Amino acid sequence: MTIWPTVLAQSWSCQPRLKCSQIASCNEARWYLENCPWGGKLDRDSDGIPCESLC
Repeated sequence: MTIWPTVLAQSWSCQPRLKCSQIASCNEARWYLENCPWGGKLDRDSDGIPCESLC
């Protein structure tokens, strides 16, 4: 019997969310940082951790 890993579908897109208050989780914030051109705005101190209030 093969057990396949569960993959959760995410519905995030690069529609701008420039404030951490618009983001629901640390995983979401990290996704924006890594995948969206504006994601760096979520890492104000450039330490690689976005939305430090969430992460």
